[in-house]
Amino acid sequence: MPNTVNSRPRRYFGFHYVLLRCTGLGWWHHPDEGDTRNFPGWYLYYSIATQIIWVAGFVGLETIDPFVGEKELDSFMFSLSFVITHNLTIIKLYLFFFRNKEIQDIVRTIEIDLHDYYQNEDTNRKTIKTCKTFTFAFIFFGWLTIGNSNTYGAIQDIHWKAFLRSANDSSQVPPRSLAQPIYIPWDYQKDQSYIPTFILELVGLLWTGHIVMGIDTFIGSVILHMSSQFMILQEAIETAYDRTLSALREGTLHEADENLPSDSADISLMNSEENNERIVRAFYTEKQIESALQTTLVNCIRQHQVLVGCVEKFSKTYSYGFMTQLLSSMAAICVVMVQVSQDASSFKSLRLITSLAFFAAMITQLAIQCFTGNELTFQAGRVSSAVMKSKWERMPPRLRSLLLLLMMRAQRPIRLSAAGFANMDNDCFLAIMKAAYSYYAVLSQKQV
Repeated sequence: MPNTVNSRPRRYFGFHYVLLRCTGLGWWHHPDEGDTRNFPGWYLYYSIATQIIWVAGFVGLETIDPFVGEKELDSFMFSLSFVITHNLTIIKLYLFFFRNKEIQDIVRTIEIDLHDYYQNEDTNRKTIKTCKTFTFAFIFFGWLTIGNSNTYGAIQDIHWKAFLRSANDSSQVPPRSLAQPIYIPWDYQKDQSYIPTFILELVGLLWTGHIVMGIDTFIGSVILHMSSQFMILQEAIETAYDRTLSALREGTLHEADENLPSDSADISLMNSEENNERIVRAFYTEKQIESALQTTLVNCIRQHQVLVGCVEKFSKTYSYGFMTQLLSSMAAICVVMVQVSQDASSFKSLRLITSLAFFAAMITQLAIQCFTGNELTFQAGRVSSAVMKSKWERMPPRLRSLLLLLMMRAQRPIRLSAAGFANMDNDCFLAIMKAAYSYYAVLSQKQV
C-alpha cells in the first residue's frame, strides 16, 4: 500500500513526553530530533529537586503514616493502598532514569527505523488514537480519585469546624485531619499551617499520581505500537506477491498500454490479478521476477527481525518494571477491595466514590499492560499464518525456503516477561485478580 510522506504520522508519544518531562523523569526527545540527552543543563537540577521533594519526601511521609499511632481499619487500608502503589513505583523510576537511552532507542525503532519497510499509516493512526483513549481513561480515574479524596477531606474539615463552633469547653475536640492520611512532622491544626499543608498534600498527590499514570500509559502505548507493527508486517507478507507484480507492471505501464485492447470489457479484465501477472511475465523474464520477489521477501524478513529485536530489547529493559506492576497491583487491588467493602457497608458515599475510582484506576493500570502484552504475543504469532496466505505456491521453490524460515521463527512465541516469573497476558491478569480476591476473602474473615 503506497503512502505519501505527508500522510505519515509523527511523534506517537508527544503527550507522554510532555508529562515525563514535567515530572522530572528525563528530557525526552522525539526520535526525529536526533538528540538523546537525558538530563541536559538546568534540567538535571530540576529533576533532582522534584524527585527529592515529591518522591523521596512526600512518599516517605506517606509511607510512615500507616505505622504511626492507632488507625481505624478503613483509614489504614486506604493509606496502605497508596503506600504500596507509590513505593513500588520507585523501581519504575529507576528504570526511567538509568535505562532512559534504551527506551528512547526502542521508540526510535518504532517511529523511524520501521518506516524503512512496508507501513500502513492508517493502522498507525488508529493505534495512536487507541493509545490516547486508554491514556486519558487512566488519567480520568486518577484525577477522579485524587479529586474525590481532596473533596472528602475538605468536607471533613468543614464538619470539624462546625463541631468546633458548637462544642463547649468540656467537649473533647477530635484532631483535625487531612484529605489523605500522611505523616506531618509539624503542627497543622491552625489555619495558618493547615491550608499550606493541605496544598502541599494536594500537589504531592497530583505529582506522584502523574508519575504513575505517565509511566504506565507510556509503556502500554509502546507495547500496543509494537503489536500494531506486527499487524502491518502480516499485511506486508500477505501482499508481497501482488505488490511485487504491481511494481513491475508500473515499470512497463506505458509499453503495456500500447498493446491493451480497446474494448472496455477487455480493459476491465486486464485489471484482474491473473492478467496483471500475464502482463508482467510478458515483459520480464522469470529470473527478473524472481529477483524482484526475493527483494520484497527479504525486506519482510528484515522487518520481522527488527521487530523481534525491538521486542526482546524492550522485554529485557522493562522486565523488572513488569514485576513491580504485578506485585503492586495484586497488593493494592486487595487492599482497595477491603476499603470498598468498608465504605459500602458504612454508606460513606463520597469516600465510596473515591475508593471505587481508585479501584478502577488499579484495574485499568494492570489491564493496560496485560492486555497489550497479550495482543503483542497474539499478533506476533499470526505472522506464520500470514506466510500461508502469501501466495507462496506461485513463487519459485528457492524463495519458498525463505518463507519457511520466516514461518519457523514466527512460531516461536514472543512474550513480555515479568522478570521470568510470569508473562504479561490475559491469563496473568486473571491470576492477579483471583489472587487479590483470595487475599481479600482472608482479610474479610479476619475482620469478622
